[in-house]
Amino acid sequence: MKQFSFCLKGLSEFEAWAQTFHRICPWEARTVLVSVFSGWPDREGLPELVRRIEKMLPEAVVVGCTADGEIMSGRLSEKTAILNFMFFEKTDVRLFALDFSETSPEDAAASLADGLRETEVAGVGLFLAENNETTHRFLFRLHSLPARAKVFGGVAGRTGESGQYVIAGGRALYHGAVAVAFIGEELRIQVDTSVGWRPLGPSFCITKMDGENVIRELDGNPAQSIYQKYLGLSHEDIDAGSLLFPLCMERDGKLIMRLPADCREDGALVISGDCREGESVRLAYGDPGRILDAAHNSRIDILSFEPEAILLFNCVSRRVFLREDTSQELGPFQKVAPNAGFYVYGEVNRSDNGNVSLLNMALVSVSFREGAQGESPPAVVLLSPRANKLTDMMKMVRCLANFVAITSAESEIANEQLAQLASMDRLTGLYNRGEIESILRKALMQKRNTDNVLSAIMIDLDDFKDVNDTFGHAVGDDVLRKRAKIIHDEIRRSDAAGRWGGEEFLVILPCTSLENAKSVAERILAAFASDPVLPDGRAVTGSFGIARFPDDGDYMKFYQQLDRALYRAKQGGKNRVCVAEEE
Repeated sequence: MKQFSFCLKGLSEFEAWAQTFHRICPWEARTVLVSVFSGWPDREGLPELVRRIEKMLPEAVVVGCTADGEIMSGRLSEKTAILNFMFFEKTDVRLFALDFSETSPEDAAASLADGLRETEVAGVGLFLAENNETTHRFLFRLHSLPARAKVFGGVAGRTGESGQYVIAGGRALYHGAVAVAFIGEELRIQVDTSVGWRPLGPSFCITKMDGENVIRELDGNPAQSIYQKYLGLSHEDIDAGSLLFPLCMERDGKLIMRLPADCREDGALVISGDCREGESVRLAYGDPGRILDAAHNSRIDILSFEPEAILLFNCVSRRVFLREDTSQELGPFQKVAPNAGFYVYGEVNRSDNGNVSLLNMALVSVSFREGAQGESPPAVVLLSPRANKLTDMMKMVRCLANFVAITSAESEIANEQLAQLASMDRLTGLYNRGEIESILRKALMQKRNTDNVLSAIMIDLDDFKDVNDTFGHAVGDDVLRKRAKIIHDEIRRSDAAGRWGGEEFLVILPCTSLENAKSVAERILAAFASDPVLPDGRAVTGSFGIARFPDDGDYMKFYQQLDRALYRAKQGGKNRVCVAEEE
């Protein structure tokens, strides 16, 4: 395959460009894909350009997209139209125009997946007209695409009077998407993602949302309050001032960014991406050195793939942040392979578990190759970005970012130590009452967003008052420590155990059925009974009550079920396990 890109400043250059195109571009290709990334400010420019290309190349597949900055040959271009041609020798390209004003996003996703089910699809490129909840619903359903298919792309940019839209098949879509399916057994696609923003400050739990992209409350307070408190940003500053300070969270094992796009009067944040109640978020800040290093590491991976073409979908926030230093990020791609792309308002990526979602603040690099890799790697040397000179402003920002990173790390270590002391029961080493209650609340909130069950075990040591009365409190404390250790050793790392009070313990078991919770309780019970912990050689047993969090989300019912199950275990002779639903 081959890739060629051209830059037009206006339609007046079309005829001269067409002559150049016919002179240098190959014609033996099986399929030709033309992607037009337009920053032209006039509304009619892009549709007319696409129409002319389709007339000149009736056999080609043509897709267009508005852009807020265009990329060609490792360089940023503004208010131009980049024409990117991909000539495939062994690959078919199929175009899907999906209009969300005519069909639901769920049906559009199902139609796309069904249309590709029996094909050798290697990848799907998505050009999205907008970043909103409708788009998120569409992307969420794309997990049904064939597992082999890489999914990538971006949300159209806005520039001048042209608005924000995608175009295919002679139609401009303002509410929808264009999907480009790459079909072929010999096509190889690799998707690399780089970010470079760093977490900053404490974490906050999303405690209330409106839909999927409006965060109403963080830790029970208006979401905007963290920007006011930590960054001094008012309601009016959010759309611009927060651009370089996104929220970050961990999902599917990776750190992702979520950018506030607006702030409502009630302090709710409108987010450019989906979020969920129960997720933990932190503020994040840009580190130019880390951003350039992340892009450099992506290029190293891409180089070993030996690409023949590269598409770049770069978040507009990176352009705003790096300014004149965008060349440091983009330029080295030209040493790897021909490349083109545009700055987007949300980057599409498919995670390892098959989920498709929008990213923020990321650079998504998509590499293409037809056929096997060569016998010897290409002789290309990519210098570390540290060898390049940044502007004076970026040098200062990099130094400040390094200072913040070091001081934050030192503060986090100290805060973790203090938090551990504050959250742990000093006698047993398990969580204290306040912390285990907090963990339970978060686990229940996360459960609401999934179909997983959550169970809990309440444990009460049998006849513990007699232990203190007979042997003294020192022996009683030793019994509590040893029983706590057994509990800790018998549960998973994903579970949590805490001292509920006195000789009572609570064990939280996420994603655990009643049957499995009962097995855990019986293991602990057996370990208690076989441990002669008292000076006279006797064991100290326990009574166990088990309950599953009800589907109706009733907290009080949950606690009552635990209490009743524990009461039944006590009344039934102690040293036994009772399950609430057996009542």
